[in-house]
Amino acid sequence: MSDQSNIPTLTDLIEDGAEIKISDLGLDDVLEVRTDDPDTDDTVIDMTGPDLDTADPLLDNPALEQAIRRILDEHMELALQEIKLAIQRELNKS
Repeated sequence: MSDQSNIPTLTDLIEDGAEIKISDLGLDDVLEVRTDDPDTDDTVIDMTGPDLDTADPLLDNPALEQAIRRILDEHMELALQEIKLAIQRELNKS
């Protein structure tokens, strides 16, 4: 890499012209792409989908299902009230 104290700013590059070279950015002209990097060699990406065959966690726990349904019902009611208020405010502007 070039001398760190001699790296131009973006405005310096713009004033010089539209074509920007690697050396203009303070980098070496030869850009090496390493394929033997140990950090990327062991990269594994899981491409499998979610396991949909798992048992329903609420099947054996009706109390938990009821609690979740109660929470959702309360939020739905509050959301409906907010929607009605927003509509009423909009109609009152007219």
